[in-house]
Amino acid sequence: MMYRTVTVTPTLSNSIIAVQPVVTSNVIQATASIINQIKTSDMPEYTGAVEVTPTNEPQVLSTRNTAVFSDITINPIPSNYGLITWNGSTLTVS
Repeated sequence: MMYRTVTVTPTLSNSIIAVQPVVTSNVIQATASIINQIKTSDMPEYTGAVEVTPTNEPQVLSTRNTAVFSDITINPIPSNYGLITWNGSTLTVS
Protein backbone atom coordinates (compact mmCIF):
# COMPACT_ATOMS: atom_id res chain seq x y z
CA MET A 1 0.00 0.00 0.00
CA MET A 2 1.30 3.43 -0.97
CA TYR A 3 0.79 6.38 1.37
CA ARG A 4 0.68 9.94 0.20
CA THR A 5 0.55 13.10 2.22
CA VAL A 6 -1.48 15.98 0.87
CA THR A 7 -1.03 19.29 2.69
CA VAL A 8 -3.56 22.06 2.19
CA THR A 9 -3.11 25.44 3.86
CA PRO A 10 -6.23 27.58 3.41
CA THR A 11 -6.25 31.23 4.37
CA LEU A 12 -9.71 32.56 5.05
CA SER A 13 -11.11 35.32 7.20
CA ASN A 14 -14.41 34.98 9.07
CA SER A 15 -15.24 31.70 7.33
CA ILE A 16 -15.38 28.05 8.16
CA ILE A 17 -14.07 25.28 5.90
CA ALA A 18 -15.77 21.90 6.02
CA VAL A 19 -13.75 19.11 4.33
CA GLN A 20 -14.79 15.48 3.93
CA PRO A 21 -11.94 13.47 2.35
CA VAL A 22 -12.63 10.07 0.78
CA VAL A 23 -9.82 7.63 0.02
CA THR A 24 -10.50 4.82 -2.48
CA SER A 25 -7.81 2.77 -4.23
CA ASN A 26 -4.95 5.20 -4.91
CA VAL A 27 -7.21 8.22 -5.31
CA ILE A 28 -7.79 10.87 -2.67
CA GLN A 29 -10.89 12.93 -3.17
CA ALA A 30 -11.75 15.86 -0.96
CA THR A 31 -14.83 17.99 -1.18
CA ALA A 32 -14.62 21.32 0.56
CA SER A 33 -17.20 23.98 1.10
CA ILE A 34 -16.89 27.45 2.55
CA ILE A 35 -19.54 28.53 4.99
CA ASN A 36 -19.61 32.28 5.59
CA GLN A 37 -20.37 33.46 9.08
CA ILE A 38 -22.95 36.20 9.39
CA LYS A 39 -22.57 38.27 12.51
CA THR A 40 -25.76 39.86 13.76
CA SER A 41 -26.71 41.91 16.75
CA ASP A 42 -29.82 42.04 18.86
CA MET A 43 -29.13 45.69 19.64
CA PRO A 44 -31.52 48.33 18.29
CA GLU A 45 -30.18 50.91 15.86
CA TYR A 46 -29.15 54.27 17.30
CA THR A 47 -31.41 56.94 15.81
CA GLY A 48 -30.35 60.00 17.82
CA ALA A 49 -28.24 63.00 16.89
CA VAL A 50 -24.98 62.32 15.06
CA GLU A 51 -23.81 65.94 14.95
CA VAL A 52 -23.26 68.13 18.00
CA THR A 53 -21.74 71.54 18.76
CA PRO A 54 -20.00 72.12 22.11
CA THR A 55 -21.90 74.02 24.79
CA ASN A 56 -21.24 74.99 28.40
CA GLU A 57 -23.35 72.05 29.55
CA PRO A 58 -22.51 68.35 29.21
CA GLN A 59 -24.20 66.64 26.30
CA VAL A 60 -24.92 62.93 26.26
CA LEU A 61 -25.56 60.99 23.07
CA SER A 62 -27.48 57.97 24.35
CA THR A 63 -25.70 55.27 22.37
CA ARG A 64 -25.43 52.67 25.14
CA ASN A 65 -26.71 49.24 24.06
CA THR A 66 -27.38 50.41 20.51
CA ALA A 67 -25.67 49.81 17.18
CA VAL A 68 -24.31 53.06 15.71
CA PHE A 69 -24.04 52.83 11.92
CA SER A 70 -22.73 56.32 11.12
CA ASP A 71 -19.94 58.59 12.30
CA ILE A 72 -20.66 61.01 15.13
CA THR A 73 -19.40 64.52 14.34
CA ILE A 74 -18.45 67.03 17.03
CA ASN A 75 -18.34 70.46 15.43
CA PRO A 76 -15.76 73.07 16.43
CA ILE A 77 -16.75 75.95 18.66
CA PRO A 78 -18.17 78.60 16.27
CA SER A 79 -15.77 81.47 15.56
CA ASN A 80 -18.33 84.08 16.68
CA TYR A 81 -18.58 82.56 20.18
CA GLY A 82 -16.77 84.27 23.06
CA LEU A 83 -15.93 82.94 26.48
CA ILE A 84 -16.83 85.39 29.23
CA THR A 85 -15.06 84.95 32.57
CA TRP A 86 -15.23 86.89 35.82
CA ASN A 87 -12.50 86.63 38.43
CA GLY A 88 -14.25 88.84 40.96
CA SER A 89 -12.84 92.14 39.73
CA THR A 90 -12.29 91.82 35.97
CA LEU A 91 -14.69 90.76 33.23
CA THR A 92 -12.81 89.10 30.36
CA VAL A 93 -14.11 88.16 26.92
CA SER A 94 -11.86 85.78 25.04
